[in-house]
Amino acid sequence: MKRILRIAQALFTVYYAYMVEYRAELLLWVLSGSLPIILMGIWMQAAQSGQFALSSLEFTRYFLAAFVVRQFTVVWVIWEFEREIVEGKLSFRLLQPLDPVWHYFASHFAERFARLPFAFLLIALFFCSTPNLSGYPALEPCCCLCF
Repeated sequence: MKRILRIAQALFTVYYAYMVEYRAELLLWVLSGSLPIILMGIWMQAAQSGQFALSSLEFTRYFLAAFVVRQFTVVWVIWEFEREIVEGKLSFRLLQPLDPVWHYFASHFAERFARLPFAFLLIALFFCSTPNLSGYPALEPCCCLCF
């Protein structure tokens, strides 16, 4: 078990160092996923001026949740896997005594962990710019779930 934990720690450390090596690129990836925050501003203005079922506060909560989900659910592993197959780099991983899946898992996990500070910074800026988000939304059943 100690050997497995040492291997996992080494993989995570290597891939985390690889991810934070290009912090500017990582910041750009986080910013590219911030489209829900931009759309939130549009829908907040529309909710204030129009008649919608949701208030501007509810739109704000929805788009903040969409931003958080989008930041942590994007998966690029299949593109990395395909690129390594096309370029012939996967054969080197197949010669190692460790299953290549663990390399992809460690890379993906380290990338998510490296994104955390940037995502939390954007969320903190979001809460500083909209101080009226202090309450939790009421838990009401969705109309499409009621049969």
